[in-house]
Amino acid sequence: MSKRVIWSLIGALAIVSLLIVGCAPEPTPTPTPDPSEPDDRTWNLVGQSHAGGITQQHASLVRVANQIEAASGGRVRMSVEVGGGIAPATQEFPAVEVGTLDFAVTCFMYWRDRWDECGLFTTVGGGMSPMEALSWFREGGGAEFANKMIEGSGVHIVRDGGWMGPPEIYMGIDRPLEYPNHVDGLTLRGAGDGAEIWERMGASMVMMPAGEVFEAMQRGVIDGYEVSMPTLDWDLGMQEAASYMYLSGARQPYEYNPFIINKNLWDDMPSDIQAIISEVNQAETIRAYAELLRMDQEAIVRFIDYGTNIQVLPEEMEVEYQRAAEEYYAERAAADPWEAEILESYWSWMEALRDIWYRI
Repeated sequence: MSKRVIWSLIGALAIVSLLIVGCAPEPTPTPTPDPSEPDDRTWNLVGQSHAGGITQQHASLVRVANQIEAASGGRVRMSVEVGGGIAPATQEFPAVEVGTLDFAVTCFMYWRDRWDECGLFTTVGGGMSPMEALSWFREGGGAEFANKMIEGSGVHIVRDGGWMGPPEIYMGIDRPLEYPNHVDGLTLRGAGDGAEIWERMGASMVMMPAGEVFEAMQRGVIDGYEVSMPTLDWDLGMQEAASYMYLSGARQPYEYNPFIINKNLWDDMPSDIQAIISEVNQAETIRAYAELLRMDQEAIVRFIDYGTNIQVLPEEMEVEYQRAAEEYYAERAAADPWEAEILESYWSWMEALRDIWYRI
């Protein structure tokens, strides 16, 4: 066969091949996910409050769970246990970190074994009002500081979540306080920054469970105490522990407890579920706070009816406490640049608010 014939056959085959290819159907492209399509996954979550079942803190978290389930159309179901129900009470953070719990409402101060500065997010003695502090946490940088503090832990603090409590009782005692140096020489039950500030003012501090306060007062082991807000103090029987109750927002002007969730779980959730969890928590923060204001007023009336002598802490004693608190936090800031940064943000926010309004 001549070369001309061979090349003619090769050319014919090439033309036929091109025709076959041209008639072949286009390959079907791999479909790309449509971001507008809803994520129909469901979540069954287990969480815990740090408080007992009779407390408003626990009741508040149960409401959060029920509302999230309703708002999500059942896509998120949240089982809520009382403090100690799954993880040991006060140990909610490490339990969420390792996944034993999916979420929790707990207290920043319980994390002091890891971060000395964590108590600054619970309350600052002599600091802002509850709503001022809440605005700092949500709008003034507090949440960003808190999440930076726990960075790498595997836990996420939901910026718009958490439980805000009204001021606690300043002190229960069996005799009137006297100025100046109104706590000097007293033995008091207390905890946290407030206890350290009282100690700077000359008090001897003792820490004990709230259930032991009545007996300690009866036996003269302590002269006075701080436990919590009027509602919880009444529930704990503190009306039998002391004849005088002093009220003031100076020592513990509020108590903020964050809503925390496992970070891997949170990051895996679609934006609509994250929004539901955030918005329900945000609404409950205000609802629970307003509810507690009403309940505290009712509790004060019960204390009065019981015979407790209710006194508003005199202004000069508040100023005395405020001065000691400012010295305490100034020393902490001087010793730790990171705490100094947090406190600078906190005090600046308070000053900016009060340049316009007073204690909103």
